[in-house]
Amino acid sequence: MKTEAKVIRVAILFICVSFSVADTFKHKESGEVFSGFATQKVTGGKTLVYNADESKMAPVVLSDYDITSDSKGRRNTVSLLLLNQPEVFLSDVVSKKAAAAITDTSNKGPQAIILQIDGPGGRGDAMKTIADAVSQTTNCPVIAYISEGAYSAAAVVALACDKIYINSTAGIGAVSSGAGGIVGDQSYGESLSIYSSDTLLSYTPLVTALAREHSRPELLAKALIDKRVSIIEVANIDGSRAFVGKDDRQATQTLIRTVCEGMSADKSDTVSPADIIGKVLNLTAQDAVELSLADGIAKSVREIPAAIGVAEAKITLVSGIEKVIKKYNTIRRNIADGLFRIEQYEADIEILSNQFSTIDNQLRTGTQTRELSRGEAGYRSSRSRQTFGSDYDQDADGIARSGRSRNTDRDSLPHAQTITTEEPRVRIEMVYDQLITALRDVVSEYRRTLNLVKRWPGGLPPKVSRAMLQKDMDSASVELDRLYRYQPVYPDQGQPQNPRERSNNRRRY
Repeated sequence: MKTEAKVIRVAILFICVSFSVADTFKHKESGEVFSGFATQKVTGGKTLVYNADESKMAPVVLSDYDITSDSKGRRNTVSLLLLNQPEVFLSDVVSKKAAAAITDTSNKGPQAIILQIDGPGGRGDAMKTIADAVSQTTNCPVIAYISEGAYSAAAVVALACDKIYINSTAGIGAVSSGAGGIVGDQSYGESLSIYSSDTLLSYTPLVTALAREHSRPELLAKALIDKRVSIIEVANIDGSRAFVGKDDRQATQTLIRTVCEGMSADKSDTVSPADIIGKVLNLTAQDAVELSLADGIAKSVREIPAAIGVAEAKITLVSGIEKVIKKYNTIRRNIADGLFRIEQYEADIEILSNQFSTIDNQLRTGTQTRELSRGEAGYRSSRSRQTFGSDYDQDADGIARSGRSRNTDRDSLPHAQTITTEEPRVRIEMVYDQLITALRDVVSEYRRTLNLVKRWPGGLPPKVSRAMLQKDMDSASVELDRLYRYQPVYPDQGQPQNPRERSNNRRRY
């Protein structure tokens, strides 16, 4: 990269540049001329265009017109869309709302759209949704303004914009170095898995393509989502500068500086700030401009209109996203409550299942102790056990028992006989009913929580997936069905056994 190129980028901060697209239309055959702006609405091969001279929308074939970029026919406003809450880059619903707001706003013909982007990062799908909407908005310039800090997925959305301006105190990088960069009650490692997950690496082609399209260093762009990238700036023989991987430096290249060392390996939940800060890409505003990852520094969003040549335009706030964010946070709390209830139900089910299997095992084995008496000859005691197959791999410890004895005097026996049987203190029917109820409740809670997750993707903790919940609900449903079909078989019933299998592999949340 040439030094001159960097100087030019710094110098353009307050240079009036023309971003306006398709504002003066001249028909190639008739010579008809009108001012206006194109929208993103296309029907039957025709694009809906606003004709400012006639104050109406009309479908036209854009290829039939010579189009001159100017601000004629556009509204004298600059629309400001706030993407400065973490939920924007975490929720599928919120990100789609943001994307729709970008498209809808561009169709109203403002001079430009400013996206105020601040956030620690987020999910790749949410990032792509918004970035795609920005890239597809060719009918209106889209400007990014970073007022505090844009990291990971949030920084990638900024890359999709036509220009990037940044506050002098803000930063851009892979992971925030400040406390504000990682939010919530999670550990540092858990927060990284939410906001700077390695799953973002699958979006590397998108990130490098955005950098290439807007003439930004591709390796620096890649480092926004890859914490292991090591980058140095080198000088070539011809005096030009370039960014290369630390291990890719050629013998003819002179080291200028190390941009980032890169993290050796992700330690998951055990990772600490010391493993990240100073190693992954994290640029100050000045560095971002110098390294061409931003176009200029602005003290506030109010300086942006002048920087893009529409100083007289009025800044108007785009509303609507905050309502969706509020709803999303409510849903996320409901999902968390559902997971908590599921965990409580599963704990109860485990206790009841152990009790049920233990009692069932006691009743199936049919233990009896017999005492025989013949006058003065003394007593002879024997123990006989008839074992019936059980489908529970449990012991009988922990279940209180009571003894019951009865005297019998059979004509066929010339002696007294006492039979003692051991029976559980708790009736199996009571435990059975409680277990059935608990399984019904947990299946119902799984279903309710899954419905919320389906409607609001992004509301689950990072280590819990929709597929995991579905699998565990299916497991609970199967267990409930088997319990419904359970037929108790004990020694005195003489019925064929129908063992019940039980799954113990459902997880905690």
